[in-house]
Amino acid sequence: MKNLLSTQARQFLVYFLASLILVQTTACRYFNVRFANDPSEISTIFELGDVYKYFIVHSDNNQMALKDITLDSLHLSGNITQLEHPVYYEEYRPNRYRKHEKPIVHEVHIYLKDYSILLEGEQQFPVEDVREIRIIEQNTGKTVASYVFSTLGILAGAYILLVIIILLTKSSCPYIYVDDGDGFVFEGETFGGAIMQNQQRDDYMPLPSINPVDGTYRVMISNELKERQYTDQANLIVVNHGVSSEVLLDKHGSPQVISNPQKPVSAITLGGEDMWEVLEHKDREVFMFNETDYNKNELILNFEKPADSNYGKLVFNAKNSLWLDYLFGKFNEKFGKRYNSWMEKRQQDTREERLQKELENGFPLSVHVKIGDEWKLVDYLHTVGPLADRDFVVPVDLSEIEEDQVIVKFSTGFMFWELDQVAMDFSPNTDVKIKRLLPLMAMNSDGKDVTSQLKTTDGDYLAQEMVGQTAEIRFAEVPVAATEQQSVFLHANGYYELIREYEGAPKIGELTKFKTPGYFMEFSKEEYLKFLKPKDELLSAEDLPNAN
Repeated sequence: MKNLLSTQARQFLVYFLASLILVQTTACRYFNVRFANDPSEISTIFELGDVYKYFIVHSDNNQMALKDITLDSLHLSGNITQLEHPVYYEEYRPNRYRKHEKPIVHEVHIYLKDYSILLEGEQQFPVEDVREIRIIEQNTGKTVASYVFSTLGILAGAYILLVIIILLTKSSCPYIYVDDGDGFVFEGETFGGAIMQNQQRDDYMPLPSINPVDGTYRVMISNELKERQYTDQANLIVVNHGVSSEVLLDKHGSPQVISNPQKPVSAITLGGEDMWEVLEHKDREVFMFNETDYNKNELILNFEKPADSNYGKLVFNAKNSLWLDYLFGKFNEKFGKRYNSWMEKRQQDTREERLQKELENGFPLSVHVKIGDEWKLVDYLHTVGPLADRDFVVPVDLSEIEEDQVIVKFSTGFMFWELDQVAMDFSPNTDVKIKRLLPLMAMNSDGKDVTSQLKTTDGDYLAQEMVGQTAEIRFAEVPVAATEQQSVFLHANGYYELIREYEGAPKIGELTKFKTPGYFMEFSKEEYLKFLKPKDELLSAEDLPNAN
């Protein structure tokens, strides 16, 4: 079995997932509206639980609150109640809001196509009857996406509804904003997946949007979710280089110069599907590693190797899937009220033990090169979060390859990553000018100077333990000659802890399965297949009503 989404649906999902960036900031009192229209769904009803968003259903001129939302392949369901507080959003109102209207940024408006009577109590709506979803959020300075569901089939629309819900309820790593000259804009997430101190690590994030303002680069680290964030270091690495080249830092922080990237000759999945056109351009049409015959998905690429070339740089664009974020939440829920004690126990593991678990379960994106008849691991990339794609470079030693081709393999767990454009550069690295910058100053949202906490990795952390806490960091501008261009990177080090308050007894039988190395990949595929089936198909014979 191959990808279960049609080409049309997959293309739309690429566009949709690329545009979905749920970002909020407390810097100004303006809001944006994001629109959405045309659902259908996926299946196995899942609990959304209590979220910080306030859902409002509109039917003609009537509006009611919607709580305890669940979703299956055919219906959006929930508990209809009277509105508990004023609704501040209405069409055509100005985007500036007053202080007493601050709850507007927590509103999500669901509009039905046809008139339906809204009655208090449990109620369900066919997914195809959802005309539009408007998500109200703080203005971040970035363009706000519009979501229209009118051209989709049921399966794609269902996936989109799931994506929206994940975005509104997700957990994630620290958010990074940069000043692009017009204000702070969202750039990405840092040290993704480092949810315990024994997973603390370095992260080298490209900052393509950053521009100097009044002689300084400005970066903001923000805690916007239910987690405690601990940043041990936040420095900038500024690279001046030729205008005809690009520079990326590899996983270890070494600059790699990209001057002549070559497209692959072929890109084939384990199931034999040709992904060459999908990976030709950086356009968010992605390979989702979702072939359902395999728990671990792989993609094999063939490049023409220039004569006497002993070094290559694999260049690609990728990010984690929202599905992985959703899946990890489902796993955590299985611990019930024992979740926090389980996390405390895991914090006693060594760094090597945690890394081994990550690798066994396929969380990283691994890169292999074929030497003769054997696959050799080149490197693996840690998770980076689902909200922003990133450009990566992986240096590849080609000295053992005697053939005139380079065969590379990407591998990861089922639907854990999304891979966009891929190329390989065989040109040698050229000279670049590197400047490593310590913070000039750093101020948290309480007005405290935290500069010293971000200069080096020394165990003295910038602690952001409450939602809404931010820290703005400024660095001295590095001049760039007219004959050069500049690339800027954030070198961050840290970890974060999820705040969860699950209830109920742990599901011991289900959790025992995860002791098997690699089971998380199987769990992902099983959940995906269940999600694609209508709820009624999941009922066993014993569950069906007796016809007699």
